[in-house]
Amino acid sequence: MTLALRTAQRYRTIREVNRAVISEPDLTEIFQGTSRTLNKVMSFDRIALSLYAPKDASLKMAAAIGQHPGSYYHVGLSLDPKDSHHGWVFQNQKPIVRRDLRRQFEFQIEQHNIEEGLRSYCAVPLIVRGESLGVMIILSSQLNQYSERHAEFLQEVADQLVLAVKCLLPMCPQHTGSKLICPRCIASKGGQTTAGKHKTRLSEWGKRGGRGRKSQPEA
Repeated sequence: MTLALRTAQRYRTIREVNRAVISEPDLTEIFQGTSRTLNKVMSFDRIALSLYAPKDASLKMAAAIGQHPGSYYHVGLSLDPKDSHHGWVFQNQKPIVRRDLRRQFEFQIEQHNIEEGLRSYCAVPLIVRGESLGVMIILSSQLNQYSERHAEFLQEVADQLVLAVKCLLPMCPQHTGSKLICPRCIASKGGQTTAGKHKTRLSEWGKRGGRGRKSQPEA
């Protein structure tokens, strides 16, 4: 990534990614638009997006482009946050750059990339308000394809996706499978407020099993 490229096309790329985020109807279309835009300024053979699934406490591959039919990495694949490069990026909220995957091999799951002919990659976290949502990764069959400057730029691109991810896949962090505006949380919060406000009266009413009208005070 040359200096001229960074200065002339960085913001143009960001604008195009933003346009995809705003105009495309779903996450798959947004990701495809982002991939096309990003590939104009960064070379890669594969690109993928993994999102955290609270129900399974795993990272699930939500979108991918460039995988061949027999690839280990496919949409729907669950990745262990504690034993994968995706998980390291997700948990530490920091990017990873592998310039020579064979020499920088760290996680056993990376062996699949090596076997499929990939030699370098760059992965960045998707973060909103301090919360990790997932990981975006680009991979190449060429050695030394990515640098820290590539990681910085890819992070800028990923930062454009996080709000779309948050809006399109909103889930309550306390109740898996619920929306971000979770009815259970709202009901619970409302119940706590009511109980605190009317604690004395509710206590007396509760003694009668919550039935009937409040008894008149004794004379």
